[in-house]
Amino acid sequence: MVTRLELAESLQRYSERFMAAAVSEARRNGASWEEVAAAAGLTAAQAGSRWDETALRSLFPVQGSLHRPSAQQRLSDALAYLQVGAGVSVDEAAEQAGMDVAQVSQALEGGYLPSWPETYVLASVFGGSAEDLRVLWESARGTVSPPALPPQGAAGYLASALRGLHLSVGSPGLQRLSERALLPADCLDGVLSGSHTPPWPATARLVRTLAGRVEDFEPLWQAVEHASAALHGSASTGHLGCAGCLGPGPAAP
Repeated sequence: MVTRLELAESLQRYSERFMAAAVSEARRNGASWEEVAAAAGLTAAQAGSRWDETALRSLFPVQGSLHRPSAQQRLSDALAYLQVGAGVSVDEAAEQAGMDVAQVSQALEGGYLPSWPETYVLASVFGGSAEDLRVLWESARGTVSPPALPPQGAAGYLASALRGLHLSVGSPGLQRLSERALLPADCLDGVLSGSHTPPWPATARLVRTLAGRVEDFEPLWQAVEHASAALHGSASTGHLGCAGCLGPGPAAP
């Protein structure tokens, strides 16, 4: 059982992450350190020191490196990103989801694995798509397997899983992601929207770039391969990919 002291410490850590995320977003939108400092009641030097790149990496390690968090932490990070974007407090989320404040706080911190109904409700409360978090939740539970879907649905399911992984690392912009995953930005846009599926080496490279587990995504990609073969009347995967994602790049393991 979470004690009051543990809950207070968890809320304090979450408050720090919430503030850091708000500052990071303001800076990306062009705010100066003077403007950030004025809003936070600090000097520009204090604000710059408190929320510099080193500090942000310590609070959001996945955004600054290729460090791979635990499966449960990936789910928590995705929920936390949605929560910050929605501006819904932990108390409000708990009330709307019918959960204890301690459970919601721990779910956002990585100390509690919510059930699928709880995950679904929290995602909805935060204005996100619960289905984008399904594979993250399954991975946290230890088993990932594609559901039985018609051929047209397999690519959409893979795209949802990739969107969830994208959320878990703070939804980096497509240009930044393009540089790290060695895939064109317009190709990535199609991948995340579900209109385009790259060949396996490029898909695996994208998963690794997003700090995910390649083994979780291989069966999902294989389901797309089988569905595509059924639709095209061929076992060939030549119809998967475009000129951009078929280009040279490091091979998947």
